Amino acid sequence: MMKQNSKINLKIIFNASLRLTVFLIILSFLLWFFGLYKTNTMEESIDREHVYFQLQQESSPFSVPLEKYMELYTQLCNNSRYDYYECYLQYLQKLPASQEFFDYETEALSENCEAALCIQVSENLQADNHLECYAGRLLTDKDYQFRGGTIPVVLGYEYRDVFPLGAQFSADYLYDMYTFEVVGILEKDANICNPLQMIYLDKYIMMPSFDILEVPDDMEGISIHYANKTSGLMISPKEDFAYTSSDIEQLLSNAECGDYSISISPVKYSIKEKTGIGIEWFIACLFIALLIAGIFYLRYIRKEKSSITQNIYIFTCAELLSSFLLFLIFYILLLYLRILRINIKAFFLCGIIVGIIQILILKIHILDKMKKTGYT
Repeated sequence: MMKQNSKINLKIIFNASLRLTVFLIILSFLLWFFGLYKTNTMEESIDREHVYFQLQQESSPFSVPLEKYMELYTQLCNNSRYDYYECYLQYLQKLPASQEFFDYETEALSENCEAALCIQVSENLQADNHLECYAGRLLTDKDYQFRGGTIPVVLGYEYRDVFPLGAQFSADYLYDMYTFEVVGILEKDANICNPLQMIYLDKYIMMPSFDILEVPDDMEGISIHYANKTSGLMISPKEDFAYTSSDIEQLLSNAECGDYSISISPVKYSIKEKTGIGIEWFIACLFIALLIAGIFYLRYIRKEKSSITQNIYIFTCAELLSSFLLFLIFYILLLYLRILRINIKAFFLCGIIVGIIQILILKIHILDKMKKTGYT
């Protein structure tokens, strides 16, 4: 008889814990999508007229012939449906020990710098951000055509007392040594800005995302260079979203340049492309599901309250197990939502709320147990 009662109690505890887990999972989804909705609102407040597609090459650049990258790059630049911009952060290495540079990791000015902050930009990105110089000049058309020799660079404002105009230094860029020449110093607080990122350039070396006019014999570094050049940003009018999205997928499929990921901003366009459903519908459906799951859970707890309080320690273990399952789902979902640029603050807030709910529920059951046993 005791064994039978024990089995019944364990079944009740398991069912209660399972219902709570379902409730918390739905709550997690609801908060995550609300975070995405807030992210989308912030992005749309910046630019309501365009959709942004960020490409990122994910395969080894050495497994793709350089000609394939160059062909894809030409097609990206010559598509009339969107504007294509290049911006990537490839640091410089093997710098002269006697000269000072801003370190890639610490952002501190120091000698014997192993890697210096450096940004590569396309000509249209430089123009559209309306950058101005404190001294010297910006990059010109000729600077974006590399035939060998020196590469012109524009330095951030914090370099104004470090390098004079016309100064040269050698450094390793993508496994090849180049000579760089300072042609300008940017104004203070100059920045590259778009809805996907804002980069203040005061401590950066800004170099052209140049085109290679004469392909060298050793092409490994140049292959990475063109893999970066094809990992750019496309800006399309929002009314052309469907056509642009289809064009990009078709272009990448035909290019045979390996795997590419695509991040879309504002977030709602990424959600709709992946699921065919808008964020608002997800939030509404999850809210209804949350209410239904909460009602079922509370009704079950009330019905089996005595059995649960008599086995509070087993119930606590079951709740901890449900929490483990919940946060496992947290982790898996986060990996997916990172592609959609989730609001990380909302993610951590969700974790805190779930933890508080778990603690409150356990506390209520423990207090109830203490009352029944007469322990205060």
